[in-house]
Amino acid sequence: MDRASKEKIVSSLNKAFDESNFLIVTQNEGLTVEEMSSLRNTLREEADTSFRVAKNSLAKIAVDNTSAKSLETMFNGPTAIAFSNELTSSPKIIVDFAKDNNKLSIVGGMMDGELIDSEVIKKLANLPTMDELRAKIIGVLNASATKIAGILTRPGGQLAQVIHAKSELPESENPTNETTAEETVSEETAPAEETVSEETAPEKETD
Repeated sequence: MDRASKEKIVSSLNKAFDESNFLIVTQNEGLTVEEMSSLRNTLREEADTSFRVAKNSLAKIAVDNTSAKSLETMFNGPTAIAFSNELTSSPKIIVDFAKDNNKLSIVGGMMDGELIDSEVIKKLANLPTMDELRAKIIGVLNASATKIAGILTRPGGQLAQVIHAKSELPESENPTNETTAEETVSEETAPAEETVSEETAPEKETD
């Protein structure tokens, strides 16, 4: 490999290390090209993750001066690294693949700037994926809506129907107490007016 090719690889890896928030370091101990291609395609299509084979010497140069610099201690043997912007289903995909293919081993990784070991990655693999979480949330919402609908169709829900029917009645059949209020005000103010009239009437002159 000539110098220009090496510089291009280092530059590309440096950008990947600098921009990725979740990384998994693995070692390929004899996987075929077809097997590696299959894993790479699955990670790209299902987890939006790139999976790259890297020569250790170039990877150590590329990771320098990035937030992932502490990963360089893991670059031993035939290294392949999974890069993603965030935690996705990549741990599950890689862990499941490693179970079926003992020629791929998980070394460790990094999440949000913190080193993680292979045991943490295996635990992350058991977490539900975003699609599974969305399905569970939708199921809970649908169940709640069904329960509410069931309550409203029970006898107790007839109260709402009565209130609605009452509000639809014409004014002649649904009298208000405005008239009563007016009559009450009239009755209360009448005696006061008579009293004022008596007090202000002129006295009769006496001879």
